[in-house]
Amino acid sequence: MQPQTSMSLMKLGLVITCISTMAFLPSVQAKRGGRLRTAAASDAGADSGNTGDAVLIPLQRMPARNGHDGSQHQDTSFYVGNITVGEPPQHLQVFFDTGSGHVLLPHMACKNRSCIEHHRYSPWSSSSALDVNADGHPVQEGSRIAKGRAKRTFATMEFTQADLGDGVAKAVLVRDHVCLSSGPDDHKSHQACADMAVLAATQEDAMPFEAMPADGIIGLGLSGLSVSAFSNFYSRLMDSSHGMLPEFGMLLGETQGTILFGGRASVDSFAAPLEWFPVLRPEEGFWQLEIVQVRVNGVVVEQCQHGCRAIVDTGSSHLGVQSDRRERILNRLQSALFSEGNCNGPDLQVDLPRGLTLTLAAGDYSDASCVVQLGALHLQEPQPRGVLFSLGTNMIRRYYTAFDWEAARIGFAPNEGSTSLHSTAREAAAITELVVL
Repeated sequence: MQPQTSMSLMKLGLVITCISTMAFLPSVQAKRGGRLRTAAASDAGADSGNTGDAVLIPLQRMPARNGHDGSQHQDTSFYVGNITVGEPPQHLQVFFDTGSGHVLLPHMACKNRSCIEHHRYSPWSSSSALDVNADGHPVQEGSRIAKGRAKRTFATMEFTQADLGDGVAKAVLVRDHVCLSSGPDDHKSHQACADMAVLAATQEDAMPFEAMPADGIIGLGLSGLSVSAFSNFYSRLMDSSHGMLPEFGMLLGETQGTILFGGRASVDSFAAPLEWFPVLRPEEGFWQLEIVQVRVNGVVVEQCQHGCRAIVDTGSSHLGVQSDRRERILNRLQSALFSEGNCNGPDLQVDLPRGLTLTLAAGDYSDASCVVQLGALHLQEPQPRGVLFSLGTNMIRRYYTAFDWEAARIGFAPNEGSTSLHSTAREAAAITELVVL
């Protein structure tokens, strides 16, 4: 039986309300902590004209957790990295999600099992934390952490995770420093940090949050996905780090990866130069691009007569397609067979403008049992004519993917070291040899 994965365009649907509530605990003062050293980056190419400091954050591929209700999420995984929040630094693990636009962390006051089984963020333990409302103003003038009864903003988030399902989180807004980190033992002298409004969840549904192996989420969507510019991580990172290039990129392997902030990987690291494509309707906040057509082993299965577009979604493990087009493509792919440890079947080819084709082999779009994984995108609102796809981390394992924040464009370069058939040694070499321009 094929999985009936449900996906949604909107990872975080926010409903902002202001209510009168009791503050959770008194504040606790704390000392300042360490910082992360960044790597210097030289000229990033003729089309950039900038120099800056680049930060490379290692990622570890982690499987989704099994649910306490017995639910299993085989072949669902997340690439998890480290951040610190506040002063002194509180270390948390997150996944970096281009399909959402906020930093979501579990609040220390959250008592749901989905929160207490993860590391939680404590504003009371951070000397730099400030309770704020949606307009950015303090909840209580003269008080860093709200005390007693206070009228404050609550955000109700309808969260759809492409592989795990739907759920709701309720959060308050806390202004603090969110900093990139190489790991919990990192105590270097320089950090790339964003001073921003974090959504600190005081309630989280079991689905999908219990199954997430990371503590929280760093949304890397464009500003259109955020409730305000002050709550958008990358926008605030650029404001706080003037030496960084307005780009980030991801290189993913089978078990590990790297996310590069503020620089660009050398073209010598890949099989072909980076090719750039403009983001469609960037005001919507999604990293989406035009698709010319979709083929299976060279046979066209989607002609895109009324246009096609794809959203690059690093928070999803699999490829997704608009629900009314799913069966046709799925039927063409179901010839995948298991042979000598590999899945053998047709290639899935996504043709982009100017002749670039993104290709997935059978092992990329199938699970460990060679069952095709193709999610159905259920559009919740009227959409422009055309067919929608989403490209998850199974595609990014094949291609280094760059995101240009300033120019609103996406770049791809084929990565020979991160295909579905490579060895762990080749993967480690590819990531180690990532060179920043």
